[in-house]
Order: sequence, then C-alpha cells, then structure tokens
Amino acid sequence: MNIAKLEAQKQWSIHPCGMGKHTDGIEYGSLEFFDVISHYRYEVTDQWMKRIIDFGISKGKRLLEIGHGTGTDLLSFCEGGAEVYGIDFTEEHHRLAKCNFALHNKTGVLKLCDAADIDFPSNYFDYVYSHGVLHHTPDTVRCISEAFRVLKPGGQFIFSLYRTYSAFHIFSMVFVNGFIRGKLFRLGYRGLMSTAEYGADGISIKPLVKTFTKRELQYLLSDFSRVEFKVAHFKREQILVIGRLIPRCLEPILEPCLGWYLIAFAIK
Repeated sequence: MNIAKLEAQKQWSIHPCGMGKHTDGIEYGSLEFFDVISHYRYEVTDQWMKRIIDFGISKGKRLLEIGHGTGTDLLSFCEGGAEVYGIDFTEEHHRLAKCNFALHNKTGVLKLCDAADIDFPSNYFDYVYSHGVLHHTPDTVRCISEAFRVLKPGGQFIFSLYRTYSAFHIFSMVFVNGFIRGKLFRLGYRGLMSTAEYGADGISIKPLVKTFTKRELQYLLSDFSRVEFKVAHFKREQILVIGRLIPRCLEPILEPCLGWYLIAFAIK
C-alpha cells in the first residue's frame, strides 16, 4: 500500500476522527462518547455544517459517505431519512461507526473500502458525500472519478476539502507555525501540514494533508454538469497571535474569504 495511505491509517487508528480533549475521561466507544463527538462537531468547532450541509436533503434517497469516520455525519443523514451507506479504509473507524449506529438503533451498510476503488455498482447512489477526507489521499483524482461513477445521472456529489487561500493555512500553518516557530525547516512542508490533524507530530505520525484552490477543484470536477462552491469554517482563533483582535461578530463576514473548507456541490 502507498506510504501516504499507511500514514493515514496510522493517524486515524490512534486518533479516530472527532476525538480530542473533549473526549478525555469518557468511556471509549460508549453512547456518551459518540454523542459528545457529535455535539462538539456541530455545536463547537464546526457550527457551519448544519447551516451549509442539509442532512435532510437525501430523505428517501440512497446516500454514500466516503470516509465515514466514527459515523457522525452518516448518522445525521440516516436520522434525516436517507438510506445510508458508508466506506472507510481504517479498521478502527469501521468498527466505531458500526458501534455508533448500533447504540443509536440505526442501520446502514458500512464497508471497509478504499475510495479509489469503491465497492458499489455504477449509477447506484442519489448522493455521494465526503467531508474532510479526499485531501488525505494521493488518489484524490481517482476518488472523484469513482464518486462520479457510482452516482446516478442527476445525482449530487457534496464534499469538502481544505482550502489553500484560507487564514488557517496561510497565516497559522505556514507563517506562524512554519516560519516563525521554525516547523517548516524542521519538518518540511508535508510534515508541517500533517500537524493540522489532531495528534500528528509530522515525524512519527505524518498523514498526507493537501489543500486546493477553487480553480484546481473546478478542473477536477470538469466531468460534472454543474458545480457550485461555498467557503466555510473561519474562527478568529485560526489566526494565531493576532486573531483575538478581530471582533467575534466579524467572523461570519470574513468566512467566505478566509474559511478553511472549500465545499463543492456537483451534479452529475
């Protein structure tokens, strides 16, 4: 297997998606564990998600999530009435997502599977969804092609990637952590960017982290008939040192220019 994929599996086997200090002291894999992850995601770190992602959009439809993690978003789509399917190539994610669904008395089809070779038929899904996943694989182009393949004609691919021209990438990661704190020289750019993920140190744990511009993503989505973009996820804390000088009320205004996520809504 490609070294970047092995590093991704290592990262999310040790630090499953959604874990952090907020899960310290909570029984691992318990109902409370999953509910705390969900609350922290939607109410603390990523409040934008329920504003931009309509988890009820696929009601009565068949939806696939690429990189389901611990199952937080897939469960939200399920609760919104979708017939849900999920793939992930980290065994611990697969195990935890199944546990999450069982504890919430919900059903979904979950598979251990690489998004570069999706184990479902062509023209099978009404929606394909992926949040914060495809920038961690060297096969981003292939994964997008696979998402296109499994979508029905007229189906929609909704996914988010890290954005190059964001405050977090340019100011916090590259300028402050990279140049001012010297991590760019000690770790190199790839090692530096890996530290954006919880628990990664850029040395022993070094997941691939890529960023994309709108123009690059438009090119990658050229097979789709219609594509719209949104930018989201900006908080003043993403601008280290001086961010506290920005009034909190300005965050929604600055978000379309400075946000960390580029979200694509692509129709096949």
